[in-house]
Amino acid sequence: MTRSPIQRALCDAMPVVTAYFPIAMTFGVLAVNQGIPGWIALLISAWVYAGGAQFMLLSLALSGSPVLATVLAILLVNARHVLYGTALGPAFRHWSAKARWLSAFGLTDEVFALAGSRVRESPPEPGPHLALVFTCYLSWVAGTAAGALIGGMIPAHVSEALRFALPALFLALLFLSRPSGAHLASAGMGALVSTAASLYQSSTLGIAIGAVIGATAGAGVQDAADRRRVVDAPRPRR
Repeated sequence: MTRSPIQRALCDAMPVVTAYFPIAMTFGVLAVNQGIPGWIALLISAWVYAGGAQFMLLSLALSGSPVLATVLAILLVNARHVLYGTALGPAFRHWSAKARWLSAFGLTDEVFALAGSRVRESPPEPGPHLALVFTCYLSWVAGTAAGALIGGMIPAHVSEALRFALPALFLALLFLSRPSGAHLASAGMGALVSTAASLYQSSTLGIAIGAVIGATAGAGVQDAADRRRVVDAPRPRR
């Protein structure tokens, strides 16, 4: 039986949904256990919708960090999404402005990994892509609501153990999408720089710098591969 583009998008979303829901529950549990009202935790997930950045926001807010410093830290952590948009932007050029804005709102790490692999197969269409985006988004919001409801029944140290699942999911999607040398160079260089920065207690800035350097390295590798392909291409006989 042939699946429609919408059905295929929903199937693509299922691995992300099954990971997002428990991780969002973790956020809801941690927020409630640390004295934040459940409705505020839900509002953060609905408005910010940025896994790692939400946990950082929670930590900074509860530690009494200045508002401006907190906002800047969250913006730095999420700066990589600008690079995601730049990478996918040309494939979405024929969409309406409204569809592009809706897509940008839901451009998480995992959605980027999925969309990037699909873009190489066929031009993206708004309906299937937005179905993927908002299925993932609703699972995150629903997970936060569930976590906020049962937060008082789960010890915080138990929910903390689930936080590793978010980066693990992104890595799994990256490698399952048959990454090119440019993708691997970008991911490897970004991880190296971010890890080195975290060793010097500069993890927030390191994530932003790692994203920029990683993207630059990937672009360099891709450019070199494209030039090599042009040089090696057979020339037409006269």
